[in-house]
Amino acid sequence: MSRSTFVPVAPGWYASNTGGIALTGLLAAVTGRRALWFVFWAGSATHVFEAVVAYRKAQAAGFTESASRWALQTLAVGFPSLLALNAAVVESTRELGPEV
Repeated sequence: MSRSTFVPVAPGWYASNTGGIALTGLLAAVTGRRALWFVFWAGSATHVFEAVVAYRKAQAAGFTESASRWALQTLAVGFPSLLALNAAVVESTRELGPEV
């Protein structure tokens, strides 16, 4: 794997995860329900946290050129992107072989 390693997730994840957060925010704004606002902000904060984790993990794995792409994808879709990043890191470790 190279510094530009990036694995896009399936488009359906954008619809379900990004769309779900957007829809929750819209419903919270329309209804004014506190529980929906909480779910919206908690989900948004979780995605921001996951994006920071993805950026740092990609940098640490040597994916320096694609770290921002990993972070943006993770911001949008969350855990599916982290799973893809973890798989890419494992694959790159396998290609390098055991440490000496």
